[in-house]
Amino acid sequence: MGCPFDQVVDRRNTACVKWDGVLEAYGCADLLPMWVADMDFRPPETVVQAVTERAAHGIYGYEYRPARFSQAVLNWYKTRQNWEIHPDWLIHTPGVVVGLTLAVLALTEPGERVVIQPPVYPPFFRVLEANARTVVQNPLVEVEGRYVMNLAELEEIFRSGVKTMILCSPHNPVGRVWSRAELESLGKLVVQYGVTVIADEIWSDLTFPGVTHTPFANLSPEIAQQTVTFNAPTKTFNIAGLYVSNGIIPNPGYREKVCQVMERLSMGAVGFFGLIAGETAYNTGAEWLDRLVAYLEENARFVQAELAKRAPQLRVNKPEGTYVLWLDCRELGIPYEELNQFFVREAGIAFNEGSAFGPAGLGFQRMNIGCPRSLIAEALNRIEKALAAL
Repeated sequence: MGCPFDQVVDRRNTACVKWDGVLEAYGCADLLPMWVADMDFRPPETVVQAVTERAAHGIYGYEYRPARFSQAVLNWYKTRQNWEIHPDWLIHTPGVVVGLTLAVLALTEPGERVVIQPPVYPPFFRVLEANARTVVQNPLVEVEGRYVMNLAELEEIFRSGVKTMILCSPHNPVGRVWSRAELESLGKLVVQYGVTVIADEIWSDLTFPGVTHTPFANLSPEIAQQTVTFNAPTKTFNIAGLYVSNGIIPNPGYREKVCQVMERLSMGAVGFFGLIAGETAYNTGAEWLDRLVAYLEENARFVQAELAKRAPQLRVNKPEGTYVLWLDCRELGIPYEELNQFFVREAGIAFNEGSAFGPAGLGFQRMNIGCPRSLIAEALNRIEKALAAL
């Protein structure tokens, strides 16, 4: 039996954004989609079976959230991340971005400044701007081929009075899994200046072998009281369309405020298919996940090695996790505003436009490698041919 992640599953005409949305997004339907951050892999078969069995029941009424779902979440994070989460800390939302929005609405005021670290997940900008908050940028800096936080600048931002930060950990799109030492340095500043951290840790299970994710709130009891964390089984197990995520809020005052906003906006519902899939994945998906991250790491190595040989003008830093690569295309000499369409027209590939991740993304593209290696090989062939024609 071959590797299940090598199996190519035809996702076209299934109403999935990644494959069926390229025409609307890029003006061309016949593209190899390497943009939207979901994977072209089936989730664990136990998850497929559980959802199928529930669907076969035939009645889909209002969901009841059983305690066993929350217990599965608690068990998972204790086992996988050495994080002992008290049951009272846990809430559930339809998605991590929904959770971020709820936290911003609950814990900040209109006009308030909130710091983020670009290049970063585009909804960070949207959540703040759409809710009349002011974006403060603390760009990551590249040191010897590795992105790091600019903590000196961040301290100046905190000193100026900024009291809220959205942390991306692990970081999308640069693939950093922040070390414990890096997070402890950040934590010292957070405690010193009384900053609230809203942590997006949706990628926390997708760290490569030998790399450890440290939950920011698990650094110390003091930091936990200043942190609201969101994570989910959706990114981990490729069930994003089932809409379920976890919020971990140790601070009872913060938790009450977030829950009040949830109630005011009627945002507390989570579909029962998401609950079933999430519970099953947490209870049975560990071995599948271990195989997945090993496969993803090999995908990343494959891209790096092949680009170095066949397209050295493109540079990609070695990721420590996630399944997105941050392609530095600046040596191509193509104006950044034309770069994404160059890959669309000349290579037939849909990447994410780097500028969507903030000004620090100009000249970059984000590449999704959460797919069978054969599709990556096809993409590399297309890239090589497109660059040869320049």
